[in-house]
Amino acid sequence: MAESGTRTRRVDVAFNEKEIKLAVGMIDKLTTPIEVLYFLLDHRRLNSFVLILVSAEDIDTSTILEKEKRETDLLFSLGEEYGLYALLCQETKVDGGYMFAKRVASRLGEEKGSSIFCTVLEVRTTIYDIKQIIFRALETYIKAKQEGCENEIIIKSIN
Repeated sequence: MAESGTRTRRVDVAFNEKEIKLAVGMIDKLTTPIEVLYFLLDHRRLNSFVLILVSAEDIDTSTILEKEKRETDLLFSLGEEYGLYALLCQETKVDGGYMFAKRVASRLGEEKGSSIFCTVLEVRTTIYDIKQIIFRALETYIKAKQEGCENEIIIKSIN
């Protein structure tokens, strides 16, 4: 019999404390910009957008992302402690998101960045709640890190 007060740790827990705090920060920073993109999708001024999550160690990721992004792309730091950045790229489909993410990951590698992780989530519809979009992107990123998909571009699409 287990001692009273002893807790067993489940290894299949979806989000740990750090990841939940990251999700809260992502909701705070990304909800309003995604609402604007949803408005544009609903009014046919936009066909799709991608949400790219990027992290790298041993490098100034923010500066490289600023140089590589377009004027219409929105860049967000999701916290220095996580080293994670989000890009919302308007009027971008999954193939364009992949090419951009590949270019960014390559550039981070050229500049001697390490532990580079990059995920791309294409959004073409507003039928999903914005939090679902954010959670799906975070879930994809966390899974990529857990599975050691370093220097790979992981792509998902929400139709």
